[in-house]
Amino acid sequence: MSRTRVWILMALVLAITIPIAAQQKPQQKEKEKEKAAAEKITNGPVVEGVGNNWAVIAWTTNTGGSTIVKYGTDPKNLNETGEAPYADNEKTASQNHRVHLKNLKPGTTYFFEVVSGQGEGTGTQAQSSVSQFTTKK
Repeated sequence: MSRTRVWILMALVLAITIPIAAQQKPQQKEKEKEKAAAEKITNGPVVEGVGNNWAVIAWTTNTGGSTIVKYGTDPKNLNETGEAPYADNEKTASQNHRVHLKNLKPGTTYFFEVVSGQGEGTGTQAQSSVSQFTTKK
């Protein structure tokens, strides 16, 4: 094969592959924008269950993040913390968070707020308003 033909063949390959690569870059940028969304609570928090010395609090966020419940018997002093592992399921558009609070006092009203932070590396955080539940006697 002559050098001229090789150069023509290489030019054709480049003419085909460069436009294809250029089309893929905007799609990749869109995916990056989707992943960089600020953390938001999209559902909840809800009290899924209560016993005499336990409670389960759950909520959903738009992206992966930490799973923390701050709670206490004074709504202005939520000095206890319950946690679960960082929630990040890449296969779903939203993330479910669930924390089991243990060693609570029977027949006691507790106040709580949930916090999910470090949303997909954005450094953003979502925090609920203060809610309450009462353990069984």
